[in-house]
Amino acid sequence: MSKDHHLHPLQEDELELGLKLPWTVYSASGQLLMKEGALVDNQRKLDNLLMNGHREKLGKPGNDAEQGPPPDEPQPVKFAENTNPFAELDELGYQLKTLFERIDEQRVKPGEVERKFYEMATQIQGLVILNSDAVLGAVHLNRQHEYIIQHPLHVTVMAALIGKTLQIPQKVQLSMLAASLTQNIGMNGYQMRLHGQAQPLDKEQRKKVDQHPLVGVKMLSEAGVTDKLWLQIVFQHHEKINGTGYPKKLKGNQIRAEARIVALGDVYSALVSGRLYRPGLSAQQSLRSIFLERGQQFDEKLSRVFLNELGLYPPGACVKLKNGEIGVVVKRTSDSRAPKVTSVMDEKGQLFMRMQERDTSDPQYALVANVNPQHMPRLNPTLLWGIKLKRVS
Repeated sequence: MSKDHHLHPLQEDELELGLKLPWTVYSASGQLLMKEGALVDNQRKLDNLLMNGHREKLGKPGNDAEQGPPPDEPQPVKFAENTNPFAELDELGYQLKTLFERIDEQRVKPGEVERKFYEMATQIQGLVILNSDAVLGAVHLNRQHEYIIQHPLHVTVMAALIGKTLQIPQKVQLSMLAASLTQNIGMNGYQMRLHGQAQPLDKEQRKKVDQHPLVGVKMLSEAGVTDKLWLQIVFQHHEKINGTGYPKKLKGNQIRAEARIVALGDVYSALVSGRLYRPGLSAQQSLRSIFLERGQQFDEKLSRVFLNELGLYPPGACVKLKNGEIGVVVKRTSDSRAPKVTSVMDEKGQLFMRMQERDTSDPQYALVANVNPQHMPRLNPTLLWGIKLKRVS
């Protein structure tokens, strides 16, 4: 080691099981323990490194930054005003499926995985800026793709919304959104089988689920992902504030804030999505579940931001109006109790030939009840939001 460097002890939040070392690790006396790029693939190695490991720190500040997106990181895509956000999300779903397949078959080129996921992240950011109500509606209504595709898309939409609200730096947002797109990649191979299983998980299945964050980190590392924050979020997205999560039972501030954001979207999306053994919960039931667990499973402050952003009646929620009509929330307002609604059925349960826009601040159209989305007909979100389809010339 040169005189321009000195050693400092490894901190617990700098290292995770399943990650490749981003730097060479030494003992306090300077003896080599593990080289940069080596995989921390078991708990014994991790414990030894945290107990005895030190790494070089450059004497000049600013050279110890986490690896992540390039300095000229891509910015949110600027979409034309007449863009159909639902069509764009569907297209992203096809791209995501193809990319998952290429990673699984180990057919990716150097740098390809990071570049493509950062690009997808900026597209979702752009859709949130274009029409956040519509893309939130897609979380509740869009079932174009199978669960292993629609779930990460929906989680990323919510993470992008929170990232925008909190003004998280773009470099960090890209890592967080790439992580939310790939959070469950480690269980893609058996996710759909478990998703459709009516009986409880057996011991072997439970072990697979508990290990999928580690498997995901390994898959992404092998596919060329070097973004440390991205990998940490994938590893930590099932950890809980009270230490009951997995795979490491981290507590409180041991869990990255960005992982806590992804965890909120992950749980919410899972709750509103149906299973073979249970129908999806309503938006209100799902929000209530998160509200009750704030400060326990979920970060208290981030939970409040999440709940405030979605509102009492988030876009896509199905509701009944005072005049008996059934509709779908399409726009949040400054009064969270009175969102804009598109009515799709009259008081007799008959579908309108032409959907009706309703202002629920008007007493005759006041919201009186939630409606289980399972009781609704299949609806075209493009029509609900009055988005004009582009003509094919």
